[in-house]
Order: sequence, then structure tokens, then C-alpha cells
Amino acid sequence: MWADLFLASLWSGVVALDTTAALQIMVSRPMVGCSIIGLILGNFQVGFTIGILLELLYISELPVGGAKFAEGNVGAASAAAIGILVVRQFPDRVSFIIVCSLLLAIVISWFGGGLVLLMRRLNTKIFDAVQRKEQLSPMYINFSQVAGILMAFILGFASVFVSALVFVNLLPILLRHVPVFVDHIMQPVIGGLLAVGCVSLVHIFWTQGGRRALLAVGVVIGILIIVIGG
Repeated sequence: MWADLFLASLWSGVVALDTTAALQIMVSRPMVGCSIIGLILGNFQVGFTIGILLELLYISELPVGGAKFAEGNVGAASAAAIGILVVRQFPDRVSFIIVCSLLLAIVISWFGGGLVLLMRRLNTKIFDAVQRKEQLSPMYINFSQVAGILMAFILGFASVFVSALVFVNLLPILLRHVPVFVDHIMQPVIGGLLAVGCVSLVHIFWTQGGRRALLAVGVVIGILIIVIGG
């Protein structure tokens, strides 16, 4: 478990970097980030399911400027890691574990948003300290940039490592006290969440006229995939 947890945490550090600090090539989006967590931990299906549900939840939230936002990308990576590691222990309780992971993702994302604000304050102090230097050399500028990037990586790494370490041990305790029949209730809940997310996504595309053609192409491709796969 420790090796898997370390690898998942490393990837979450990359997710945090891609969100704002560096890269920004969209690998941090929940659908991509959680799917890669699934590949790392050997359960792509659970990782992708958690990722697509959280992608639909956070699709309209963007980290623009200095606005406060939930750290949804890191929260999603944490949820995927927790979900997959717990499913290993309870392979017959997948639906309930996915729903619990989604709830944990929201909590971790909210807490991560607070850590982002703390990181911004630290970056501001570093920047102010650099500005107060009598001679502003490239070394000081590079140091401030590297420090900001490193803090973002540590935020992502620590979020997954600590949250998974805690909830991979706590969630099984809950599972042992929840009857198995609850899983049958959770299956339509997941379907309902997916349906609500899809409706929201269609609304976003439909209200922006220039993207209606893209929406139509996506629907056609989706139908073809279903038909071929069936």
C-alpha cells in the first residue's frame, strides 16, 4: 500500500502544479487526473467513474486570478486514491465506496481551497522579501518562482497522502456497520448524479451558441461508441 500511496501522491503533486502553478495542460482535470490514478493503482474503472462524476461537478469552476476556489482537482485525485484503495478491501461494495469518495472529495477540496489561500500568503511574503533586496538579482527571482512551484507540489502531494492515510483506515470501519443492501440504493444515486451532471453540461454548451455544433458532434460520437460497444 505504501508504494501505491506514494505514487498516487506524486501524481497529485503534478495535478496541483498543472492547476495553476505550472504546465496547465489540463491533465489536472478530474476526468484525466482520476483516470491516471486508476491506472497507477490498478483500477481504471473506479478511477474513471469518480473522475467523470467530479468533472461534471467542477466543470464550471476555474481558478481565475486571485479568486477563492475549491481545490477540486486535488480533491478528486484524493477521492480516487481513497476509493480504489478501499475497494481493494471491499470489492463487493463499489457503489457505496464511490459515493463516500465523492463526499470526501468535496470536503478535501474545500479544505484544499483554504490551503491555497495560505500558499498565496506565503508567496506574497516571499515576493515582498525579494522586493526589499537592495540588489535584485536573477537568483532571488528564480528562488521565489521555484518556492511557489514547490509549495504547489507539496500541497498536492500532502493532500492525497494524508487524506488517503486517514480515510483508507476510517472508511472500512463505516463499511462494516452499513448493511450491504445500501449498495443497491447507491447505484441509482450514482446514475442520478451522472444524469444531473450531463444535463448541466448540455446547458453550458447550449447557452453558448458557438459550441452547439461541438455538442452535437459529441452526442453523435457518444451514440456511435454505445452502438459499436453494444
